[in-house]
Amino acid sequence: MTERNSVFVGNDVVDLANPRTQGRASDARFLARVFTADEQEAIRATDGSDIELWSRWAAKEAAFKSISKVIGVQPAFLHRAFEVVWSEVREAGDEVANAGSEGCVVRVGTVGHADRVAHVSVCLRPGAVDALAVCTPTGGAHAIEVHRRVERLLDPASCWSGPLEELMPRFSEREADAVRTLESAAVRLGAREDVARMLGVTEERVEIVCVPGPSGRRPPRVLLDGCGAAADVSLSHDGSWIAWAIWVDP
Repeated sequence: MTERNSVFVGNDVVDLANPRTQGRASDARFLARVFTADEQEAIRATDGSDIELWSRWAAKEAAFKSISKVIGVQPAFLHRAFEVVWSEVREAGDEVANAGSEGCVVRVGTVGHADRVAHVSVCLRPGAVDALAVCTPTGGAHAIEVHRRVERLLDPASCWSGPLEELMPRFSEREADAVRTLESAAVRLGAREDVARMLGVTEERVEIVCVPGPSGRRPPRVLLDGCGAAADVSLSHDGSWIAWAIWVDP
């Protein structure tokens, strides 16, 4: 595979209805492990808002994915080493309930790690928060168009609807190597359909594969006719949600 990308994306989705995400702002040990002192203070300043906490968490997760691809190796993922700085914070008002699948942008900022910076934005929708991170070798990320999408896992009208055993034959051998669960199958099928549409090709020509390596440390790559495409993809799933982000070289 030949890597030709100049833009690298990361994403993360958090299911806010999952019991594990609720009330964590009062968990001092969790906050100290994940957030810097300034970030902890910012969370406390919002009266322990779950939205603020999980917006920062998702931003860190998304930035880790994009920065890792820029530097070519995955650093040890210590959440506190990825610091979030918001440049814009919007209140989550009534418009969130009517936002639909696009969600409402509630946070914009950067995540810094060592000498790298990822530009991030966070969207809120009823039941979930998702973050998009964009990182380039030069550090700039202005006016870059990235397709982001968040969907329900159990959507009977979707291209990923069905049990895992029925979805598996739709993957090539290289793709199937990274598919272990219904969630991982669903998010790949949704992303692959969108990648093909954005590239203007049939879906049969597109693969989303993971390079060899330890489980959990294998970022997805886009192949077109078996070769590296000028495109980048990031995948995420949590609870009842799946999400993906795609950049295609214009």
